[in-house]
Amino acid sequence: MRYQQEEQFRFHILAMQRVGNRELTIHLKNLDLTPSQAEVLTVLNERSMLTLKEIGQHLICETGSPSRLVNTLVKNGLVEGKTDEQDQRARRYCLSDHGKQKWATVKQIEEQLYEHVQSIYTEEELNVMNQLLKKYIEQTEFQSVFRKRSLHVGDSVSEEL
Repeated sequence: MRYQQEEQFRFHILAMQRVGNRELTIHLKNLDLTPSQAEVLTVLNERSMLTLKEIGQHLICETGSPSRLVNTLVKNGLVEGKTDEQDQRARRYCLSDHGKQKWATVKQIEEQLYEHVQSIYTEEELNVMNQLLKKYIEQTEFQSVFRKRSLHVGDSVSEEL
């Protein structure tokens, strides 16, 4: 097969994404959150008072407008929308007090998953894998999301874990 290594690479990434998402889904189920909703909470915890467009620019979980995600979180009392003071047509979103509490639990869940990753890989192995994946991501539209989220700390990405 001509592209055997490349195909293995692609399927390893796909399998890792599915396994990680499945594990996160199981842990978030008790919080009545999806991984995508948890990511919105994380983005709003990092940067409060964002418009829908700005939230979308910080998400890795999906492309396009996160209106459905944000509307669900507003409906569930985790996110609040407020009229922008400079532009009355725009709405800005932030975590509610309940959303901040849920986010704190999401953070604990993520830390447990990261500890599991640390039990499998050394810091050096994580750094090498992150550098290699970063090289690929830098060729895609996600490079700007990584930069906005400060996930490109890449010269020592393992510090984020």
